[in-house]
Amino acid sequence: MYQASVDDNTSLSVEVKDDQIYIDQKKIDLDIHQVSANQFHVIHQHRSYHIEIAEADYSTKKFTMLVNGKHISVSLQSELDQLLETLGMDAASETTVKEVRSPMPGLIRALNVQEGDTVEAGDKLLTLEAMKMENAIKSPASGTIASVVVETGQSVEKNQVLISFE
Repeated sequence: MYQASVDDNTSLSVEVKDDQIYIDQKKIDLDIHQVSANQFHVIHQHRSYHIEIAEADYSTKKFTMLVNGKHISVSLQSELDQLLETLGMDAASETTVKEVRSPMPGLIRALNVQEGDTVEAGDKLLTLEAMKMENAIKSPASGTIASVVVETGQSVEKNQVLISFE
């Protein structure tokens, strides 16, 4: 069972059991067809919906979708997340980060921060090109940049320190 917050103003309970979806304990009949990795065609009550997952952050369970072209933000909380919040332990789960390391060998294509900048979790720190693909390296937590150890155009190895935090 999940608690879903839609656009920060609507709260719903969502449960999936035996391949059936229940919203606020009512069974919802959906005809879902996956069009691509992040696009779906859904029919509900004889109405057609085109749904595209625009952004997905699985660590925080926050998603941005386009439903027939309209932006919808959804945040999910599992029963464990809800219990931790009730106990006041959700703040303790925030990450403290001292450094960001390269997840793979590659080439630094762009730097989006400099020493002294304050960043929020999820902010883009830099662009790393690896295997002809550009990868956005995002901040895993909020903090202040102590130093940027790399430069644009520099080759880096896996686990090499890229940025350190105060």
